[in-house]
Amino acid sequence: MKIRNILIGMLLLASVGCSNFLDEFSQTNIRASKISDYDELLLGSVYMPSLKPNEPTYYVYPRPATSCSFFNMMDDDINGVDIEALNSVGYYATEWPSFSRGMFGYMTWQKDLTNTMTGTWADDATWDDLYQRIAILNTTLEEIDLLDNISTDQEIADYHRVKGECHFLRAQFYLILANLYGKPYNPATASTDLGVPLKITSGVEHDNDKETQFDRTPLDQIYAQIVSDLQNAVEQLTISSKGELYRASKEAAVLLLSRVYLYMQEWEEAKDLLEPNMEDYLLTSLVTMDSIGSGNPFITEDNAEVIFSQGSLFSQIIMTGNPPDFCVSDNLYSLYDAEHDYRTLFFEKNAYTDSIALVGKYYTGSHRSRVSDVLMLRNAEAYLNMAEACAMMGTQDGLANQYLNALRRTRIKDYVDQTYAGEQLVNEIRNERRKELCFEGHRWFDLRRYTVSDPYPYSKQIRRKYCTYETTTPYAKNTVYEYILEENDAAYTLDIPKNVKEFDTTPMPGNDRPERVPLETVENEN
Repeated sequence: MKIRNILIGMLLLASVGCSNFLDEFSQTNIRASKISDYDELLLGSVYMPSLKPNEPTYYVYPRPATSCSFFNMMDDDINGVDIEALNSVGYYATEWPSFSRGMFGYMTWQKDLTNTMTGTWADDATWDDLYQRIAILNTTLEEIDLLDNISTDQEIADYHRVKGECHFLRAQFYLILANLYGKPYNPATASTDLGVPLKITSGVEHDNDKETQFDRTPLDQIYAQIVSDLQNAVEQLTISSKGELYRASKEAAVLLLSRVYLYMQEWEEAKDLLEPNMEDYLLTSLVTMDSIGSGNPFITEDNAEVIFSQGSLFSQIIMTGNPPDFCVSDNLYSLYDAEHDYRTLFFEKNAYTDSIALVGKYYTGSHRSRVSDVLMLRNAEAYLNMAEACAMMGTQDGLANQYLNALRRTRIKDYVDQTYAGEQLVNEIRNERRKELCFEGHRWFDLRRYTVSDPYPYSKQIRRKYCTYETTTPYAKNTVYEYILEENDAAYTLDIPKNVKEFDTTPMPGNDRPERVPLETVENEN
């Protein structure tokens, strides 16, 4: 049988690792014999690299097949360039790059995510990539417990740290997979709602005689594993951590676990977890934003608010407001107090198209941040998570207001504390979360979970403009298509990648998404 599913391939590789993957067959094959070997394995094969624009492997237009690169492309914070303004100034595009075409299926919520309007593109990059990393983590967690030469204080500390980092990373990767390919977590249906295959051992269970090799695990079991992994990560990383931005830490594990509790609507657990940790420096040191705009972006590797990052910066590169790039939605921009909110300096109007570009958050022209806009953790989220947990409990409005106001005082000039209650308080926190964490990989997942929130469920219609450009002439003909994502749309859950569904004799069940056609099409020629 031809192996088309990367999950199978990596599990095979991982299983070999238990016996001879690292055996000394030659001078180029080295057996892992000490903790430092596994530490290097995490750095080289599990953590996603964070790249700078001037590094050789960095590219301006990341391929849509790049793992996790589309997280900020599906929500209501992004839109196509204003086509009317574009034509009024006579600006022209000479290229419609592969990144823009490849994002078509995600940006317009297509039933078939491989659809690019001009052909097809693989829809399995993120699935394949994360399962590869999970397979290595599974093997590492088993094999480091077999080492018999851990004796020095440093080796013992490194043992706990490597285990903690493995648990953290596996939890983060499964959280992503469950929230892309499974329904939003609803406590009432999580035991029957299907997620993704859950694999936490290195052994291979492939059997050619079985019609189905992999089953989709119910969401409640996946989340139970995520919680367990993060609790283990907190415990191990409390004993030892590197305290470096690009390595998991106790603070990162606590923050991610609090987010998981919010996804599960476990409000009291989130509050109880965060409250004692809010005294920790890394979770309380907010940066006052009155210095933003002085030539340095706000979110950088040097910002004390950023406590963890892996992966590269995607959105900033294509949020220029120029054709054939994308722009910030007017809907998001209108939420900010233009006179007092420092965060308005994240944005500026494009001189040619009048569309809103993303500047100042990650990039200023003299500096582009070496942090991820999809897999970054920063302590501002801790304030919002704490505020939300308290507000949703219904009995802790005072605490919710306290944390909401504390965050706003560092973001809004001359801010005066406010007091809200009930649904108004929840809505204020949700809006603040959108403004604060925009283009950080949160909004799409927040919109999903709000649809099943109890109390105060919420969903909205999203309208998306998507522009194409002919590339046969210097002055391209521009076509704008408008698409709608309806409230509580089934497209909030991605379909299982094609090659995964089709691997077994009995196909893995997918996620039904409606056909998506444009509301209208407008053509203009410069």
